[in-house]
Amino acid sequence: ITHSFKSRVRYFFGGMCLCWLTLFALYVSTVYNKAIATSNTEIIVNSVIVLFIMDLDEWIFSTLEAINEDWTAHAALSEDEMKEQITSQQEEVRNLRKILEMIQESQVVQREEITSQQKEIKQLSEIVEKIQVLYASAHSEDVY
Repeated sequence: ITHSFKSRVRYFFGGMCLCWLTLFALYVSTVYNKAIATSNTEIIVNSVIVLFIMDLDEWIFSTLEAINEDWTAHAALSEDEMKEQITSQQEEVRNLRKILEMIQESQVVQREEITSQQKEIKQLSEIVEKIQVLYASAHSEDVY
């Protein structure tokens, strides 16, 4: 598998950081043991404690993976798989935006129809009022 230059630089610096952290942990544990330990037994006990603490993050990762693989699935994906996921998610976002635009256009048309229907209702109610007035006046003339 050939990686791009950007990926290789990122991997290089990631590896350098990992090596630096490992060397720093080694240095700190050495200084800690020299400062605290007074016998070989204490040095071994302190070393085991430091190794246990350094191993905790692997245990936490394994626990998270056991609880829900989706939380840690991205850590196992290759760069190509990540790019595929990003591309598919971007496509899904574009599709959702198109659907949203269609819904908004539909809303505009529906609002225009509602406005038109409200005008028609107003005109019809005015006509009904006129008919009622004419009916009332015609009916009042018949009574006299």
